[in-house]
Amino acid sequence: MKALLIAEKPSLRREIETVYKKHKSEIPYEITFMEQRGHLLTLKNPTELDDTLKKWDWDTLPIHPEEYGGWQYKTISEKKTGKFLTSQERFEAIKKELNSGEYDFVINAGDPDQEGELLIRIVLSALRNKLPVKRYWTNALTEEKILEALKNLRDDDREPELVHLLDAAYARQHSDWRFGMNISRAATLKMGARCACGRVKTPILSIVCKREKEIANFVPSSCYGVKALYAEGFEGQLFDEGAEAESEEKDDAQKGLIWFDTEDEANDLIKSLSSPAKVVKYESKREESYAPKLFKLATAQIAAGKLGYNSAQTLEIIQSLYEKGYLSYPRTDCEYIASGENLKACLKSASSISEFKPFIDSITGPTIGKVLHTKKWVNDEKLKESGHSAIIPTEKRPDFESLTEDEQKIYKLVCKQFVAIFLPPLIQNKTVLISEIDGNTFKSAGKTLIDEGYTKIFNKKFEDMVVPEHSEGDILDVNSFETVVKTTTCPKRYTDASLTAACENPVKYTEDASLKGIMKKLKIGTPATRASIIQELIEKDKYLAVTKEKKAQYIVPTPAGMIIYDNLKDCGICKVDMTGEWEEQLESIRTGKLDLKDFESSMMKDVASMVDEIKALSVTALRGNREKICDCPKCGGDIFEGPKGFFCSNYKEKGCGVGGYKLASIYKKPLSKDEMIPLLEGKTIKKTMSKNGNDWEQEIIYNFDENKIDFVKSEKPDREHVQMEESEWYCPKCGEPLQESEKIIKCRCGFKLFKTTCGHTLTEDEIDSFFSNGTTGIIRGLVGKSGKSFDAEFVLNKDKTGSEFKFEERS
Repeated sequence: MKALLIAEKPSLRREIETVYKKHKSEIPYEITFMEQRGHLLTLKNPTELDDTLKKWDWDTLPIHPEEYGGWQYKTISEKKTGKFLTSQERFEAIKKELNSGEYDFVINAGDPDQEGELLIRIVLSALRNKLPVKRYWTNALTEEKILEALKNLRDDDREPELVHLLDAAYARQHSDWRFGMNISRAATLKMGARCACGRVKTPILSIVCKREKEIANFVPSSCYGVKALYAEGFEGQLFDEGAEAESEEKDDAQKGLIWFDTEDEANDLIKSLSSPAKVVKYESKREESYAPKLFKLATAQIAAGKLGYNSAQTLEIIQSLYEKGYLSYPRTDCEYIASGENLKACLKSASSISEFKPFIDSITGPTIGKVLHTKKWVNDEKLKESGHSAIIPTEKRPDFESLTEDEQKIYKLVCKQFVAIFLPPLIQNKTVLISEIDGNTFKSAGKTLIDEGYTKIFNKKFEDMVVPEHSEGDILDVNSFETVVKTTTCPKRYTDASLTAACENPVKYTEDASLKGIMKKLKIGTPATRASIIQELIEKDKYLAVTKEKKAQYIVPTPAGMIIYDNLKDCGICKVDMTGEWEEQLESIRTGKLDLKDFESSMMKDVASMVDEIKALSVTALRGNREKICDCPKCGGDIFEGPKGFFCSNYKEKGCGVGGYKLASIYKKPLSKDEMIPLLEGKTIKKTMSKNGNDWEQEIIYNFDENKIDFVKSEKPDREHVQMEESEWYCPKCGEPLQESEKIIKCRCGFKLFKTTCGHTLTEDEIDSFFSNGTTGIIRGLVGKSGKSFDAEFVLNKDKTGSEFKFEERS
């Protein structure tokens, strides 16, 4: 018998082929190997289904491919690069082999998951394949597991589990198309400009826009607690033991604490307290906690965000390390590894990082055996459900120094998470003391470190909070009582990493309480596709933008993105709930409880209803990625709001420069259209400014002569605040970004570099050299106080507070 094996990925083809050649005599059929290299086909757009759909019109909505000849695919358009075959060429090559008459069956070697099932089956379907299809099914890359899978191929045509999995894959793909194409057209027609919508894209936009509105509407509030300061040097806070069990606080020390709405209420209680405290409960227990779970792609992306990488960059780097054979498959949603994994070899690979070697040398055989029997990390059942293992180092050991800097950082990140699971647990002693004072209870929570265990590899720091040992009935002297203030903090904008985390755990964004149980298992998008969708929202659609605050980069909605959200926020496409409802139905398809045809029929009704809903909306018109806020007071043109600022429509034709930046670093919050409009009306407004940690209210006015926003001079603003801007250089003393004006570069730690000294103004190259090399290089013709000329270098002084001269004698 002869089989044609089609592998989804070149790397998988190589692994299978290597094992096949070695064990050819054990396999009862001959194999010819081909590789598909991921996606070959994509669904056709509406305009490719029928010429009548080229015009966007309400009368053509909703569009259902079933009414235009069914779901149709086309090969993905690619340019020829070097020796690599294009999608069309790979498609034709597979077609040629299928039609050769040489094979008895086909082996589908796609990834062992829902998407992997679909990618090769749609190619076989498009080629009208008549041969039986067998399924190669394993996520392990060990020789033993690959050989086992080749000997035990599954029936891809008849096994209910695989048939239902393929149905679920079709259901997801068709629904994504059905909603994306129809809702995008409906929203575009309604808003008057291109509006791209999607099942994943629009909920992500919604999450970011909601957060921006929370920030804009945030008003801080304070509540007040009561604290007892004991003579023994520790403290307790007023609390209600009955409320402790119902508290949603994650920190045990905060559970059950009592807070008053006003400080007067807290002070009134303090006035009534006079007696010493009596201990009514004392508990001390030893707690052990083990290393966290291994990385899946999403958690690796979140962790890499702390190193400055966005999700797309992290995926790209892990993919590079995977293709070099150093890391396992990157596009995984699984946090577990197989019991057959050669952990000793993987640890040997991780020891290529010298700082991990002492940890790895301490790991014994029994420790490895214990890990293999710990379901937190090793779980064959979970692995079978997912299709891929957690991201870990492979048996192939790299030359760590030969990796790029980015690869080194990410490889180190993954190896650290992996090695940690073999290390001892963190051991802490936690104590709770409850005292009573005049019928009021106070809680003291303590924590002391016994053994840092696995946290040592993460360089985690601990600070002991000691509560002395006591017995029930002991009397504690109280030195004094104080009020404790807790003030709400403004929500933070999303970073790429925190947005990824929100998509991984979207339960708090659901509105339907009945879905919360489902949503705990579900995500918005997949780790493999989510990063590209976020990038598309930023770079292509321009509904989101990236803004830099200090060293962090935050994701914010553009005016266009906010208009789309405001228009669609009450529609299903904008809600996380819809994803939950879909996933519930897709799970029913996977388990055979729901028929694909019934699901498709339901989706057709839902999209028709949503199109009607959008058609009936009252919306704000969308003008590309800009919104008119008022008429230009200078030339009569339109003043538009863009992602970064305000500008006049006659900027190019008439050279009108009226406008201003929204994101000036001195503004505590971006300049809003509600602030810009009165400025352009000639009014003076107050705005909160922030510099070097100092906030102040500043009157500002628009300067029509110079087309810029000025401080009102009567306020006598601090000149440093007016002139200092964040520079591109970092302080050689403390590492913080330096502030720059026309005359000086300085830091709040005390570092200063004057730009003009001894008759010479430093050039950009000289300043760059100073901060890069510690010297400007020789500068000739400097003039001293006496008028005498000399040559010298500006060098960093010993205490790194500024510069000093390093002289060179003139010949």
